[in-house]
Amino acid sequence: MKIKNIATFTLALGVALSALQFSAPAQADPFTNAEDAVKYRQSALSLVRANFAHMSGMVRGEIEYNAEAFQERANALKHLSHISFDAFSGAGYKVTENSDALPVIWENWDDFSEKAEAFKSAAYELATAAESENLRTIRPRFMATARTCQQCHEGYRAD
Repeated sequence: MKIKNIATFTLALGVALSALQFSAPAQADPFTNAEDAVKYRQSALSLVRANFAHMSGMVRGEIEYNAEAFQERANALKHLSHISFDAFSGAGYKVTENSDALPVIWENWDDFSEKAEAFKSAAYELATAAESENLRTIRPRFMATARTCQQCHEGYRAD
């Protein structure tokens, strides 16, 4: 009987905590310190790079093309493109220590933001093109996405 009560209590507590989480007002900045923000953006962009590299291998013929795997990577890239830039504001604002981010990002914020939006749009279009399962359809969208990465790296990332 006690085990049933503990299980019921635990379940009720979990539901209550979940409800509190979803009813709390959203915070504009989920990071409380700059180090966390930098780690977050580095991790997100590292995942972008890993997914992009795998797709690149397929587009170039270095890896056997697998439509399902490509679609999974393209969908991951689409989702990552929307979270990759979150940590450049709030606690991550103007933080370049232990980072490849250049200070010029914040000096040219509008341009940086436009480039981030172009990447998001290109990643979405790539994921949509991947649904065709046809490399002839995918390749131009992949190359367009690669250009958005390059444009941002050229001015805003220390290499």
